Amino acid sequence: MVIAYNFNISLEDYAARGINNAFPRINRCPHCRGMVNLLRHGFYWRNAIEGEKLYRIPVCRLRCPSCNKTVSLLPDFLIPYFQYTVSTILDRLRSSFIDRVIIGQRQLTAFYQKRYIKQLNQVEMFFRDYGFREPLPTGSKEKAIKLLEMILALGKATFVRRSTGHFIGNFMAN
Repeated sequence: MVIAYNFNISLEDYAARGINNAFPRINRCPHCRGMVNLLRHGFYWRNAIEGEKLYRIPVCRLRCPSCNKTVSLLPDFLIPYFQYTVSTILDRLRSSFIDRVIIGQRQLTAFYQKRYIKQLNQVEMFFRDYGFREPLPTGSKEKAIKLLEMILALGKATFVRRSTGHFIGNFMAN
């Protein structure tokens, strides 16, 4: 299981600090719901790409002493199973849907567009749960643009952190 956590620092700072980041204490297991302190269980390393810069960053793993299942503390500027940051992905979506300009690789942008379009109903339900009651455009592309504008207004990392649990997998999952 992955927990998105806001470290309140940039990707560059997170990468520079490495395993010396201020990792939080989690005192409730998301698997068994036990009120126990999860134990540090090491790190795994993954790529994080912001724009054109590649960073190799540690992701802290925790283990529940009660059920022995593990949890990863993923910084909220990343989406599980994606190397590009939330900011980069949403910037490419904004650029392609709103500005109508493709930045980066065309195929990757098309992949992000397809995944985002598949998630539109779940993105809409997220905003409905937070009190948005206005009607949305009926066309798929117009609806995608409106919801993307709402995500950008809320804040990129804030949306990913708050939307955890609203999606079957995660934002942009297949």
